[in-house]
Amino acid sequence: MKKNYHLFTKDDFLEDAFFLEWRKYATPEAAAFWTTYHHGAPGNLAALEQAIAAMDAILSLERIRPATADKALVWQQIQAELTAVPVIPVRQHSGKRWLAAAVLIPLFILTAWYLLLPPRMHKVRSGYGQQVRVVLPDSSVVVLNSHSELQYPRWKDGKREVWLQGEALFDVRPVNIATVPHFTVHAGLVNVEVLGTVFNVKQRRGSTIVFLKQGKVKVSAPQQQPLILVPDQKAAWSEEKKQLLKSLSSKTSELAWTVHKMQLKQTSVQDIIYTLQDTYGFTIILQDTSIASRTIEGTLSLKNVNNVLFELSAILNVKIEKNNDTLIFRDNGQRGY
Repeated sequence: MKKNYHLFTKDDFLEDAFFLEWRKYATPEAAAFWTTYHHGAPGNLAALEQAIAAMDAILSLERIRPATADKALVWQQIQAELTAVPVIPVRQHSGKRWLAAAVLIPLFILTAWYLLLPPRMHKVRSGYGQQVRVVLPDSSVVVLNSHSELQYPRWKDGKREVWLQGEALFDVRPVNIATVPHFTVHAGLVNVEVLGTVFNVKQRRGSTIVFLKQGKVKVSAPQQQPLILVPDQKAAWSEEKKQLLKSLSSKTSELAWTVHKMQLKQTSVQDIIYTLQDTYGFTIILQDTSIASRTIEGTLSLKNVNNVLFELSAILNVKIEKNNDTLIFRDNGQRGY
């Protein structure tokens, strides 16, 4: 950043948009910059910490959530105010009365609208071919795979919840206080509850897979017995079959995406196609649909899309034509390896 943050006072920090972005939304760029700046012990560290405390105190204020009966009462009061405004002939000094009514009625309406607002969700998205690192308010870290989205409301009462679409690796900060609720990830119809652990969640195309790297998690789904996972186990949920199953796996395979790779163990071409769609956003057309059932062994690097297509072309004995975001796999009539 080009600003002279080392000269900032507490008030300067509280008026700075980049500082507010860090405390309000914890965006990856802001979190990385301000964490480094804070750990660097600048000369105005006291002013920075005062600003952090002040902003966190403001953000911790809870909006009052009235009961249904209270909401109805607010609307009744608004309607009463509307009907209570008299229609009178214009006379001298009457302007003040109309001015008061014009000010009070919008205030009542604005108050009711604010009370009925749903909680605002923070959203972080990753684009195609992009991985995004997110630092959550409790210092837990989430790495989003390509074309994924993480949402979470402002946490209160110690409750830590996030909603995931796509795939992400979670490194949840341990909490030693027994009264603090579990950290919960909602992925479609599947819920993952943890206290402190490292695990991967993938939720795409009606299927959710939870892989545990370390620690312990509980995975639940509708009308299924919850599963407790230990390291190197995964739980797979199918919305089509309505089944939640547990099996063994390995981090080499399940977490290969974090190093831009795909570990292939009797992996079908159809699964590789899904990965290309999720990673790069391609639409893929197979001239010969039987290609989808072929299986491949080995490691496929996903860092460079042109290299990926070259390797697949050689392995599958096909010619791959790229037209913008569309790939066409054509049989080239030759024998590959």
